[in-house]
Amino acid sequence: MGDQGPPRKRRFHPPVVTPYLGDRDALPALVDRLTSLPSGALGSAATVRSAGTESRPADPSWSARVLANCGRRAALRATPRAAPQVVEAAPRGRPRCDKRQRPLPEPAPGADDEDDGGRAVDDASLSVGAAPRRASSRRSSAPPLDTRMMAALSACVRRACGLPSSTPIGRRASTVSAVMVGDPASRSRAIVLRVGSGKADAAVLWSSHRGGILCSCFVGTQNALFISASSRSSVCRHTTALRSCLSKNGISLDRFWQRMHLGSAPTNFVCRQQYGPMRFWVVLYRSVYSLVSFTAANVATCIAPSCRRFRARCGHVVLARPFNTERRAIDASDAVRDPAAEVAKPKPAGAVDGPSVPLGPDDEDVGIESEPGDTDRASGDAAEANVAARVRRNLLPCLGEIKSGDVWARTADWRGLFAGRCSAEGGSRSSELEKISSIMDGCVGIGLMHARTFVPVEQYCGSCGRMRKEQHVIVKERAVLYTHHPTAPAIEMLVGRWECDGADCKRQVEYDGNFDGLFNLRRRDKQRRWVVFTRALLDKLFSNIITARSTYTAATRHLASDVLSFALRRQDVVKLGTAMLRTFVIPAEAACCPICGPNPEFVVIDGQALVCTDPDDANPSRHEEEVPVLDIPASVLCVVQSAQLRAAISKVLRSAVALTAAQTLLLDAWHKTIAVNDRTCVETAAARLFFRFFPFGTKSGGTGTAAGGTPAGLSTPAGNAAASAVTAGGGAIVDAEEQTPSTGLEAKLRKDEDGNITLGGKGTPAKLPSDSWRDRVGHCAPNFEMYPKRDDGAWLHVRPFLQALVGETVTGMFQGHNETAARLMANSLRLQGPGMWRDVTDAVDGIGFLTNFVGWFADEIDQDADFRHALGTTLLRAVDMERDVDVLFSAASNKKEALDRGWVNSEYCRKWGGRPTPADYAAWRATKPAAAVADMDNPLKSFESFPGLERVRPGIKDSEALKRRVGYKGKDRHAADVEGDGDACNKAFSIKCGSTQGVFNVVCPHVITLGFRCLFRAESVGEALSIILERFPQLPKVIFYDVACKLDKNALRRVRPILRAHNVRCILDRPHSITHTCSPIYMPDESLGATAGVATQAAEVSHSIAVANRTSLAYMKPATYMTHKMVQVAMMNIRKLQRLSSANPKSENDHIPLAPFFHSQLARRCELGSSCPCQSSIADDGRRETEQTLADKLGRPTHTANAGTVPETGSSSSAAAGVGGDGTAAVVVNGVQPADGGSALLPDDAAVEAAAMQSWSVRTLWLPMSTSSLSDEHAAAVDALVAERPPSARVRTQNKAKITLTVADFRLLVGERWLNDELMNSFVALLNHRSNLLSSSSVAGPVSHASPPRTHTFNTFFFSRLVERAGYYDYHGVRTWGVKSGLDVSAVDRVIIPVNVGNMHWVLAVIDVAARRFHYYDSMHGVGAAHVLATVRRWLSDEVLARLGEDVARAWGIEDWDGVMDIGLPRQSDGGSCGVFVLAAADCFSLGAPLCFGQADMPVLRQRMSTVLYVDSLVLVDACSLLPKVDNLSIVVEDF
Repeated sequence: MGDQGPPRKRRFHPPVVTPYLGDRDALPALVDRLTSLPSGALGSAATVRSAGTESRPADPSWSARVLANCGRRAALRATPRAAPQVVEAAPRGRPRCDKRQRPLPEPAPGADDEDDGGRAVDDASLSVGAAPRRASSRRSSAPPLDTRMMAALSACVRRACGLPSSTPIGRRASTVSAVMVGDPASRSRAIVLRVGSGKADAAVLWSSHRGGILCSCFVGTQNALFISASSRSSVCRHTTALRSCLSKNGISLDRFWQRMHLGSAPTNFVCRQQYGPMRFWVVLYRSVYSLVSFTAANVATCIAPSCRRFRARCGHVVLARPFNTERRAIDASDAVRDPAAEVAKPKPAGAVDGPSVPLGPDDEDVGIESEPGDTDRASGDAAEANVAARVRRNLLPCLGEIKSGDVWARTADWRGLFAGRCSAEGGSRSSELEKISSIMDGCVGIGLMHARTFVPVEQYCGSCGRMRKEQHVIVKERAVLYTHHPTAPAIEMLVGRWECDGADCKRQVEYDGNFDGLFNLRRRDKQRRWVVFTRALLDKLFSNIITARSTYTAATRHLASDVLSFALRRQDVVKLGTAMLRTFVIPAEAACCPICGPNPEFVVIDGQALVCTDPDDANPSRHEEEVPVLDIPASVLCVVQSAQLRAAISKVLRSAVALTAAQTLLLDAWHKTIAVNDRTCVETAAARLFFRFFPFGTKSGGTGTAAGGTPAGLSTPAGNAAASAVTAGGGAIVDAEEQTPSTGLEAKLRKDEDGNITLGGKGTPAKLPSDSWRDRVGHCAPNFEMYPKRDDGAWLHVRPFLQALVGETVTGMFQGHNETAARLMANSLRLQGPGMWRDVTDAVDGIGFLTNFVGWFADEIDQDADFRHALGTTLLRAVDMERDVDVLFSAASNKKEALDRGWVNSEYCRKWGGRPTPADYAAWRATKPAAAVADMDNPLKSFESFPGLERVRPGIKDSEALKRRVGYKGKDRHAADVEGDGDACNKAFSIKCGSTQGVFNVVCPHVITLGFRCLFRAESVGEALSIILERFPQLPKVIFYDVACKLDKNALRRVRPILRAHNVRCILDRPHSITHTCSPIYMPDESLGATAGVATQAAEVSHSIAVANRTSLAYMKPATYMTHKMVQVAMMNIRKLQRLSSANPKSENDHIPLAPFFHSQLARRCELGSSCPCQSSIADDGRRETEQTLADKLGRPTHTANAGTVPETGSSSSAAAGVGGDGTAAVVVNGVQPADGGSALLPDDAAVEAAAMQSWSVRTLWLPMSTSSLSDEHAAAVDALVAERPPSARVRTQNKAKITLTVADFRLLVGERWLNDELMNSFVALLNHRSNLLSSSSVAGPVSHASPPRTHTFNTFFFSRLVERAGYYDYHGVRTWGVKSGLDVSAVDRVIIPVNVGNMHWVLAVIDVAARRFHYYDSMHGVGAAHVLATVRRWLSDEVLARLGEDVARAWGIEDWDGVMDIGLPRQSDGGSCGVFVLAAADCFSLGAPLCFGQADMPVLRQRMSTVLYVDSLVLVDACSLLPKVDNLSIVVEDF
């Protein structure tokens, strides 16, 4: 034994012993709680003594938090005091840190006895050998966000309720805080909760006067002022956490309410809070708390949901601004006194559309495609129509292509070295050349170089897939190869061609180069040599054109300077790049968001001015149905039917322009209807509402004065003239004459060359009106006597409400809401007494302008019966309008005149109103002439690309609107742009001569471009509507568009029943909403229930990235443009997808290579085939290489290398990822943080095996997955597997398929997402495992069933390997697959083969050996069976011949077996559940059970599959019992 060190210094003070002050009835519950805490670690409770005390425990969660924070070291249990041991000094020098986890020592006998006297535990009393060593200096991972949020809330709530509390201490400051704020002069108190420094990381919680728990937060969707009118509570993650804290701490809601509720008329107040370097203001205004922050440019932000629309003009901002101004002045004076202090300068605001600076002159690529080059096809070469098609290539280089390129570059380098030495002068050349030649021969021998005699030849015909054989004559031709080596010369070589002898082919198979890592341009240079390039050289070209968004001219300059041997002219480089890009395969997964899935709830569509040349021969092939705009006048869509009266109302609400005589007469007549007092007349009720705020008959404006001065209790900054910023009535005073110039978005308004108002850009600043509605005098002047002029709060709510309900069409106001409940609220206002309506207000929570108005005037509504009745009557008309318009549409679409003109609005809505599938569209397409629809799937002919969205409906067109566009100029507002007489939007669509009109992009909120369409006509909302109908079986819940108001009106008159059935809403995106003066119905911040947390500006973000491509695309022909645009969009998506899949989705990934991610996550197979090195793992064990493995083989980093720098889980953007519909969330709190950034949720395999043995004993192995719903507890546990966890976190490691499943994989089992190969093959392995157990058992089946069939299921790569390319069948490629997996065709009853068709759809082929029959199951299309069954039949014949012999093969007679289609089997009606259908069918086929499931069972089956894959077993009676336990906001992972 070495020298022992001195006694350790005590780390903690002795335990604090306090008497228990609670009653005896609560003591048993306390004892149970303490005994349930984890034992064996510092902070665990040892004893409880009831010594006549009367207090509750200090903080029940303290022990659990200490246990979580002490996870880095082994803690010791408390033991009785012992005499300190004297030890010798330790040797000098720093001791080595022992990183091994030490086991916890066993407690000494009697250590937990009550007679220990409660003595303190001293570290010195412990033996030196048992003392824990200091942990590593590396920081341990922080507990999950919700754990820290709950802890902070618990301490704050206990303090608020007058109970003892504790807070953690330490050097590492927590990013989560909960503090109580309040007005010292009143009872107004609230809790400010912060989980980060962003505006989305803050919340204010308080209790309303009526007992509800309210919250103002950035992700909130409910108006707190409106909710406070009733006893309801806000529904968000913060209020859910608060309720959970109250429950866990034993605090009743009544006690919390007594301590924290607001009074009936609370006084406004402002207080300052500091969060690190960030300053914000807690403001109470009109019974609503909010947080207000100011930027360095003094631009304010208020987080209250009710204030989003008003930007920096809400009452909270007005109250906080003078205090902030005073504080800024103090800071400025301090900076003057302290010259060393640095004042941060605000960054200049960037352009809204993002940077768009091209890398070269705008016109340097003009006409580049038409210029003659140095390459061409020779006169003796075959016509291109008689040449075999090019082989398809990987979008990003795989491992094999990279290695092949290295070999060619090395070959060029050494040959150049040899040639250079040959030409050098000197006498020692012979010996040097021999050495070099010897080295080259050695490299050739081990595959590091190619021999001079090597003649590359294509092995397969690119058109028919026929393999080259010995009888094919090879014609050798000269070629020149340019490699990516910077200094090596070009290689002179020979390439071969041959003629395919296929009966239907007969094409010349020219060398293409894909399998050798090369690309043949198939054009000859001036020396009549084929021009060939390495893939790596072309990747340099694409890096300039696609990634760097350069021009071909600039890219040519770069290649000429970077690769000395490169000598092509730019016009040849264009041909080279275009030819290569057209061979790339873009997988469907590259255009599918992993979060939104194939049917996103939100899409953003927008036109983008990325144009190209427009030749006359470009004619998009699109077959569309005639569905024009029907004649439904706007007057019947409005509460006020007179268009002239509505124009007068809009003038009053928007400006101070004098009314005309005719408008005055109309308003006078409308005003007189109030005296008639017809309570059944809707227009009378609307008049009562309007003239309450804009009375008719006044002779002057009546500016009005405030009712009082500064409210008592509001402390105003000394010497600040803005002390009058608050009225006694709670209104914020805004003096129009004293307002500072706008620094917000209004200052960025521009007028473009077409006269449209845009946000940002190069136009002239838009002229804002000098006179506002406040300055009106005379008739309909604002009622400033009742509502003061400077009381901005009231008027901010009045004008949007009146504009939406009285001045515009009201259709769509309640779209997506519960119209029955809204009708109940309206009738309650009309027919019931004061206050009764408050109990039925939840129906209109999502209508911002309505909740603002009702919440603000709630007391007046109760006091004034006429006001209440008028409001109810008007709302009832708005609700009933939806039903009335449905009747009007039906009548208009079925008119004889419309039917005679060939309009099919009614039939189209009837046939395509549900959720059609691609099979339905294919059936419709089959009824049309082949020539009309032949090229609709060819993006170079249809000029649109949606890789992940197949067509499900035919497009629609409006021939009448096309006629109106004759002679369209676009400078002025054209009649073709007006959507009926109710269209108040001033948007005009321009047209550009000599070029296309741009593209229509469809983007998800996560900035994944789902597809685009090239526009050959001026942008129109009709084309946008057609795209949505064509591509989405389930239409999005919300469509964001910069002219959503027009889109909604267009859809209303064309396909209204479809949008009604799918509850579709059209809403403006936020960047463009400021330029619109249309109804608040279309404003994003008036519909927070549908837009909160959604990046409505996703299209603008995508544009800012793609706009730099404008220069390189502008001078391309349409087909070339489409080729480049598709690859540009795909590469942009892949980089975003890689970021979304990483442990930190917010981190930059520009330095991360995308090829490993692409080949491991997106591409199902390598286009080089099974011979490629990257496919070796599939042949060996049936699984793809992981991203990390591929990166390691390439020696490149991936995003997982930086996993140690992952931010705290759940911060900022991911905070709401796991929030359910009711605001609850499940969070991992077991404290185990693996390197990938996610908490470990790995099941115990021993427990699974034990449960499997028990299941075997009860003999239920032959039952397929149940379709009965999971319990709420188990469903929450399944959701918690992916909630608030990074995509790279592991959920199941090394299952029976040797695959590690991550959160990203399990997320595919949510919603309608496609299943990937990893999920499919993991389930296949479980099928085979169960089949093996059944085959090895002598247990008979149930009495009512025979023994299950003996089955074997191949993985998903089997069929893909069997048919690697079109027309090619390769049995030798899978010859050993059956042997490796233990397949004996003579000993099985069924062979099940999942098949992926076109990388888009899963089907199932079943070989019923016992019944001598082939089955084909397709849940959607029902086509393609002939090819699949023919291939499977051929494989079975070859397999039987190879394994059982020719005699058995002849006896089986496989050629005579029947093929059975899946007639009557379950069908899917969505676009993403084909994989679930296939696995469920395979489950039933393997057990001989009927297929008793359908589309309605998909959600349950997805949950069942998640459970099965989590426990990695199909043989458990109750697999759900092994899921992690969920308790409110936390998961408790039990140790099995």
